[in-house]
Amino acid sequence: MRLGPILVLGLASLGMSACSLFTVQQDPFQPMQISAKRPDPPPARVVLTDSAITIMDKVQFKVGSAELLPVSFPLLNEVARVMKENEQLELVQIEGHTSSEGGAAVNKKLSQARAESVRKYIMSQGIDGKRLVAKGFGAERPIADNATDAGKEQNRRVEFNIIKQGPKKTLVQDE
Repeated sequence: MRLGPILVLGLASLGMSACSLFTVQQDPFQPMQISAKRPDPPPARVVLTDSAITIMDKVQFKVGSAELLPVSFPLLNEVARVMKENEQLELVQIEGHTSSEGGAAVNKKLSQARAESVRKYIMSQGIDGKRLVAKGFGAERPIADNATDAGKEQNRRVEFNIIKQGPKKTLVQDE
């Protein structure tokens, strides 16, 4: 129904309004309590011990080759960072190891080439070559049973053993 202008004026003159505005008072909502906890950082992939730079991941190579796969670059960058932060590490031996698959001479040559490839990469990250030596052991030093696939996989590895280190230098500032 539509009210005409005369009816609206008539209602207004009688003190009545055609529409009204209602105000409703409402209790405010309780504030929400929100809290967040940051997730724990992932475990370190590179750890410095008294005798080694221990890596918790594998250095990956192209199959049957000493060519490093790019997936290994971040891990090796972390190794280089540890060496930069710890100048007392005077000589680190990069050791290449293989499983017993293949001939002994081929494995020895491959493990040496892989150790040298890792040395070259770490040098490219600013580490002096005099602090690194590469040594291939082939299948001479297994850490697992070569009779199983899992054992063979564990034996295919790169290790970073500390050969010589000096005292850790601590920077002390004058007050």
